[in-house]
Amino acid sequence: MSQSYVFDSNILIYHLGDSLDAVAKRQLASAIVQGSYVSIITRIEILGWQGHTPHSRDQTKELLSYFTEIPLNEAIANLCIRLRATQRLKLPDAVIAATALYLGLPLMTANVSDFKGIFGLQVINPFEGEVFH
Repeated sequence: MSQSYVFDSNILIYHLGDSLDAVAKRQLASAIVQGSYVSIITRIEILGWQGHTPHSRDQTKELLSYFTEIPLNEAIANLCIRLRATQRLKLPDAVIAATALYLGLPLMTANVSDFKGIFGLQVINPFEGEVFH
């Protein structure tokens, strides 16, 4: 069953590096067709990488164009503050998790441990087929 997701930066980085297996590639393609999302933090993280060539930067911009980017707003900021006050989360992870909570969508990430224990957040690892709540 296809659905929309919020994508963590690492999944897009793995895609750009051609490190996704066939199952994860199909999941990504299906999620794009369904209409999926990234946080503003994801754009900053993956376009801000210093190792980009002009070609890889263009590829990254093209990939990001398939997602709806969610800006930081008051509701996401408040969720992020709550998460940071109660969880040991890095600020970028807190913003990405807060974005998924705000949209009520699962978060797709390979770094499941970064998001474990966040009440109400469904986390999916496309490499393992794991789903955590």
